[in-house]
Amino acid sequence: MPRAALLLLLPALVASAQSDKGYEDDTHPRSPGTPLEVVFTPYYCSRCAEEGKIAEKKSVQLMRRPMEELAKILALEEGAWIVVETPHYRILSTLKASKVKLKDGPFVRADLERLKTIFPKFAIARDGAFLDAHERVHLYQIRAERLYAHFAALTDNKTPWLGMGGPYEVYLFDDYAEHHVLVDKFVGRANDKAGVPDHQKEAPNYMMFTTAESQVARNPGGGKGDAIFNGHVIHNLAHNLADGHGNYHRETWGWLEEGLGHYYERREQEKGNTFCWSEGRPPAEFLKPDWESVIYGLVRRGRDDPLSQWCEKLQPGQLSGIQNGMSWSIVKWMVETEPIRFTKMLQKLDDYENKPSCEQSIEFAFGVSTTVIHQRWREYVLKAYAPTK
Repeated sequence: MPRAALLLLLPALVASAQSDKGYEDDTHPRSPGTPLEVVFTPYYCSRCAEEGKIAEKKSVQLMRRPMEELAKILALEEGAWIVVETPHYRILSTLKASKVKLKDGPFVRADLERLKTIFPKFAIARDGAFLDAHERVHLYQIRAERLYAHFAALTDNKTPWLGMGGPYEVYLFDDYAEHHVLVDKFVGRANDKAGVPDHQKEAPNYMMFTTAESQVARNPGGGKGDAIFNGHVIHNLAHNLADGHGNYHRETWGWLEEGLGHYYERREQEKGNTFCWSEGRPPAEFLKPDWESVIYGLVRRGRDDPLSQWCEKLQPGQLSGIQNGMSWSIVKWMVETEPIRFTKMLQKLDDYENKPSCEQSIEFAFGVSTTVIHQRWREYVLKAYAPTK
């Protein structure tokens, strides 16, 4: 079978290789059809401890201080916050109850089934489930660990926390004011109207991310509901993992950073699109869900800027709206057709001694120039994204 035809058939092969459980679950990025092993235990939950589901109570460290101390600094009401510590994350949540619909994304059913192992009496209805605040933070525990498992498998990275000095910290607030206080006191960034990732550099260094559901609902391209918020969270946690890979002693190229964020977000769902403040204004071309058709039209009309002209730029805000959309497609193509070479490219980025350029990293991993990579991607787009008759 011709290689191009095999690439087009790959999604169907993956779908046919899903588990026999009657729903779709995530698969190993280097071995399509092989179930992805997601390890979300052991875990500690402050609410579970309060309710006697966990025998031993402890104080989880957040922002390098006991969680109770941080809650006072943030003026969080007693009983309104929950902390969950997982193998790779520490999550503080003040999220409210929410409906989660099975149609919200391909992995919703599998994640809810995992949730039942924490809450045995939890019931999944025909169209989804209604989660209270406690159940919901555990759902994000499962989602975050599933993302971590996929990225770690893709990059073949078995080091603790992908090389960081400590777990990734995640702050999921219901209200923007709570998020604002955390950013103001611990990050110091002026623009916090969207999610804020940050590298806490004091040893042991770690990556953190904070956001508020109320703010996401008001952002351009966003909207209300758990599906939109989940996509936003996954997008930014993907940034943290990409930066945390190799212990963050370098900058990640803008196209790779945003490409990975959009790639993982759109694997979750395509209804809402996250555009980080660092990307600038949301690109009008990519506000609707059908990005494939947009990319196909750009390539057909020759409006796709050659990757060699912008691959070295470090800040997502330096990329045009079209280039940000192209970043998603290029990353998706690399990850899903050449995952091992993609990993070699990312590992070369962590060559701190030689500090290779993007052009050098691509040639090291793929054996060809960035110009050739761009042409191969164009050929893929014209075949894979072509309208069906």
